[in-house]
Amino acid sequence: MKFNLGDIISTIVLLCMFLAIFFVMIHMIKKMKSTAPVSPPPTMQQQVEDLSKRVSTLEQQVKQLTDKQ
Repeated sequence: MKFNLGDIISTIVLLCMFLAIFFVMIHMIKKMKSTAPVSPPPTMQQQVEDLSKRVSTLEQQVKQLTDKQ
């Protein structure tokens, strides 16, 4: 079997392209795994509702304490 210089060069180029694609894919997969999906931050309306609930429970506690005294 006799190989031309062009055959060797084209084989090496194809091998390098395959390795580059392979490593890029591995890098992308690792990057996707490291960025876990994060739940979106609570909206302002949701924060207001949560604070309103906390305030109402605190008001009830204060009322109960004053009733005991």
